[in-house]
Amino acid sequence: MELTIFNRDILRLIDKNDELEKISSGFTFVEGPVFVKGVQYFTDFMVNKIYKYEKSNNKITLVDDNSHYSIGMTYDPIKDRILRCTRDLRSITDMDGNVIVHEYKGVPINGSNDIIVDSKGRIFFTDPLTRKIEGPQVGHSSVFMFDEGKQELTLLEKTKTLPFPNGLALSPDETILYIIDTRHLAIYAMDLAGGNMELFVRMDQSQGEGGPDGMRLDKEGNIYSTGPGGIWIITPAGEALGIIKMPEFAANLCFDDTGIFITASTSIYHVKTKIQGNKNDNHN
Repeated sequence: MELTIFNRDILRLIDKNDELEKISSGFTFVEGPVFVKGVQYFTDFMVNKIYKYEKSNNKITLVDDNSHYSIGMTYDPIKDRILRCTRDLRSITDMDGNVIVHEYKGVPINGSNDIIVDSKGRIFFTDPLTRKIEGPQVGHSSVFMFDEGKQELTLLEKTKTLPFPNGLALSPDETILYIIDTRHLAIYAMDLAGGNMELFVRMDQSQGEGGPDGMRLDKEGNIYSTGPGGIWIITPAGEALGIIKMPEFAANLCFDDTGIFITASTSIYHVKTKIQGNKNDNHN
């Protein structure tokens, strides 16, 4: 594995002698990784499919050949279900196609991109305005929170600050919502109690191709985010420790039981970590 080291503290989290394992290739544009009960799910967004990877037998199986162009996915431990951002339905749905979220104030959402669920079952998702949509539309990029019990969709950020809100993650204590803005090469931190949002870290395009897209946190609150050159590892204080260099554009990642599973363009990869994912991401 090739590491770009900004601070040697990264070696407490990653062993530079470990392998960047390439599990499989030949996909179109892989996204939406989510690890559920020992099984890794991911999407091949551009060809409208969802797959699962079982490490126990090294087998990849097609799960859905009409995913409604699912992109981001997450696991809801409260209701024991996978939720997904279905772009062509302009909705949040479960794997059976049941619509969970579709409209904001009577108008269909743009399409949704990434999604997470907190320990109370509240659903957070980004809804960037990145394509032309016919008919009524929200008209701006957004970050939403949906309380399914109350059937209440709250607009957390009507964003001019974030023209392309993308990946999401929660701090281990669920007080901070981290939001990627891909166009700004940045991660922002929102205080969920007060609603204030500040720039958390900005990435350096000179480190390589790509940009921030998806991210997850470990149990200590360190952020693992896709970005220029590969997977950036950032402390809870906002210091970039280094980059796991990737041979392909990395779009997203999630923790499994031994490390991080990475979706990168045409391939899926795995890297061991010394710290496990936090409770919002590591569902064994």
